[in-house]
Amino acid sequence: MHNKIKRYGDFFTAAIFLCLVFVPAVFFWVLPDNKISEDENRSLQQAPKLSLENLVSGRYTSAMGKYYADQFPLRNALVGAKTLFSYAFFINENKGAVIAKDGYLIQRFDLYSEKTIAEKSSDELGGALTFGENIEHIKNNCGYINAFAENIKNLYPEINLTVAVTPRKIDVMTNRLPKFFPAGRHEKYFEELSRHINKDIYCDLLEALRSKNEEYIYYRTDHHWTTLGALYAYEALGETMGYDTEPLDYFENEVANENFYGTTWSKAGAKWIKPDTLISYRIAGYYNYTTTIHGAGEPKILQGFYDREKLNTKDKYAYFLGGINSHISINDTKIEKREKLLLIADSFGQSLAPFLAMNYDIEIIDTRFFNGNIHDFIEEYNIKNILVLPNMENLSTQNNLVKLTRK
Repeated sequence: MHNKIKRYGDFFTAAIFLCLVFVPAVFFWVLPDNKISEDENRSLQQAPKLSLENLVSGRYTSAMGKYYADQFPLRNALVGAKTLFSYAFFINENKGAVIAKDGYLIQRFDLYSEKTIAEKSSDELGGALTFGENIEHIKNNCGYINAFAENIKNLYPEINLTVAVTPRKIDVMTNRLPKFFPAGRHEKYFEELSRHINKDIYCDLLEALRSKNEEYIYYRTDHHWTTLGALYAYEALGETMGYDTEPLDYFENEVANENFYGTTWSKAGAKWIKPDTLISYRIAGYYNYTTTIHGAGEPKILQGFYDREKLNTKDKYAYFLGGINSHISINDTKIEKREKLLLIADSFGQSLAPFLAMNYDIEIIDTRFFNGNIHDFIEEYNIKNILVLPNMENLSTQNNLVKLTRK
């Protein structure tokens, strides 16, 4: 009897082992490949083509390994289980995203490359920079901004120009970081900014937002500020730019979506984190405004500031002004002559612009995609005010602000 029970046990163990090996293999070959991962917001590796050259160089086996990893059955569930298991053992980070207090996911930026761009091979280009390269980008971009401000002062003395840098979530939500988190190098970014930016044109948003960091001013699952955070930035900018602002109870709140998972959630793999809520703060006469998105084809016109179609996509933050575009115009159709503001900003400007529209008609350009001559643009649109608003992440990693120095 004992031997019979043992045989059944061995058979049962072997059956489980074979199921674990062969069932996923069957599903792997039967199920169609996924092209993208909506959870991670990225393209997935497709089956590589077999050739003698790819096989000899090792590219085929490398791509095949990535293909198996990306297309493995129940991959998203396994990624979530791995992150949860790690978190249970006090490992509160995945792919550079920190699982912080109160359900906040915060991207860290101090995971630097050990090689400079000059030292990297063509296969290694892209990705993280060294700490020195990040600091150099801040210095260089401050130089571009200062030179642009000097050109504006000389060529268009009637134009008012303000510069503000949007802090990253890790710069502001320091109260949500785990104890003993190494935040020292993150602080050096704004120290470098302070050393090089022209103080006469600079508005400090970092302290204005840090003073409000007990409130819901950055999304828990995304890197952007919330509408409330954008409102506080708008108030701080008003003190420098000279416009009047309205109190919070002036605005009519509308919940646009309660199921927003942002880019940091996509990286972290923390599937148990609850989604964010997208809220718009409606201003008086909201439907009097039009938002025009300029592109290669016919312009897309929104009545108001919001593109509701984007709420059905992964990138729900694009609900604000229709998302990232090289040039967007906002106008109040009921008032013919208002001063024109040129907002030079990345995606953080999308949720700030509806507040600025209470004071100005606005032309928005994103220098990552705008390739025109900035001075021709200023004259064409009769610009009277300029706000340069880069995010610290872009300021420390990209050099597209050099476009502002073209004459």
